[in-house]
Amino acid sequence: MTDIHFAFPMVQAPIWIGAGVGVVLIFMLLLKRLERRREIRVHRFVTAALAPRLLAGYDARHRRPLYWFAVIGLVFLLIALAQPRWGKAWGGVARSGRDILILMDTSESMNATDPLPTRISRARQKVDALLDRCPADRFGLIAFSGGAVLQCPLTEDHAYFRSILEVTDTNVLEDEGTDIAAAFHEALETFKEDIEDTGQDNRESRTILLISDGEAVTGDQIAAAEAVAPHTRIHVLGIGSPEGAPVTFQAPDQARRGWNNEVHHSKLDEENLKTIAQIGGGVYLRTSPNNADVDRLKAEFDALRSQTVSGDMRYTYVNRYRWPLSIAILCFAAEGLWLALLPGLRRRAMRRAAQEDPAHA
Repeated sequence: MTDIHFAFPMVQAPIWIGAGVGVVLIFMLLLKRLERRREIRVHRFVTAALAPRLLAGYDARHRRPLYWFAVIGLVFLLIALAQPRWGKAWGGVARSGRDILILMDTSESMNATDPLPTRISRARQKVDALLDRCPADRFGLIAFSGGAVLQCPLTEDHAYFRSILEVTDTNVLEDEGTDIAAAFHEALETFKEDIEDTGQDNRESRTILLISDGEAVTGDQIAAAEAVAPHTRIHVLGIGSPEGAPVTFQAPDQARRGWNNEVHHSKLDEENLKTIAQIGGGVYLRTSPNNADVDRLKAEFDALRSQTVSGDMRYTYVNRYRWPLSIAILCFAAEGLWLALLPGLRRRAMRRAAQEDPAHA
């Protein structure tokens, strides 16, 4: 027996079959009512018993095929809408999504403990939660401090992205400082390379998420943001608190030609980050203890236009909706053809009646 599937789960089949039967029955009753109203209009001029004799060529049976063409056409149209599937074959399954490029601050200030356990740990947690909410989107990762480097190119392989994310910390780059401008320049290069590889250039389907405390900025991040803004939106997630927290880091000791442990009180620079978000046409959010900030970012990403990011080959059931749809179209076409033939059938009936009863010729 052929294994047939439909667009709805098979456990819901009785519900959908019942609904389809109900629609067909209502349609049949409606057609009968319309036909009855037509007969009433005819009988206003002549009784039903005299109509065949006085109206030569009148025969209610000539209109019956119209009724059945319409009913059968509707039945097969409903079957086509159910999308019957049987027989398996290899076929492409297109996926659509957006491009989300994460710019993560990995400077020493990200080791501050506001929020706990550290800013860099909380940043990784937020990105991980965002991955769960955007399963069809491509993610890329750029780490930056005094410089910037592409850690992970744009990919839909979230497992691979997570493996890179887990090892991204403040030891990734040796350059000191927080050069957001360098991160923006690296982002532009990443987008350019991706456009060359995929052949797709759609600003409305890509975005940058900058995650940083915004402190001790080097480079002209404002000019860099203005250069990036025509190509993508820029959303910003601020990590830390305006009150700040102490950070211990190693600084060179020129006198002893070695290294000293120094303590710096690091604060979240919200004004700087808000300016960047405003230039990039995005939103600025301060990280929250729960995932309200991630949900807001997800809502912003949903406003972006999706694009086709892959076309996986899968061995799936073949959609046979074209067969019942073709039958439905033929039935509706036959209905129109029969309407066109009705005048000829009536004239033929009139000639036959004239031959049988010359008195009514």
